[in-house]
Amino acid sequence: MQLDLLWITAALLASGPVLTLCVPLNVMSAPNLLRVGTTENVFVEAQDYTGGDIPVRVVVKNHPRKNIELASKQVLLSANNNFQELVDIKVSTAKPGTC
Repeated sequence: MQLDLLWITAALLASGPVLTLCVPLNVMSAPNLLRVGTTENVFVEAQDYTGGDIPVRVVVKNHPRKNIELASKQVLLSANNNFQELVDIKVSTAKPGTC
């Protein structure tokens, strides 16, 4: 686990100059694993953005095929919420395609 964290940290530091060229910088932060039947928080943000509203759709799909939508949520990033929002996502325990 510590080795993985070291590589992630090194990759982020190495990409620092590239990240600073992105204006605005769009950020999404979520748990590494989403647990079925449990509400998880996903943070979305547009940093250094001063334009109009940004509609955002957060979608969770199956892995590795990514052909089934398991959950989704829409939010609007605006000046009123400082272009950031905490989205609650819950992957249903029901089998996809059934009620």
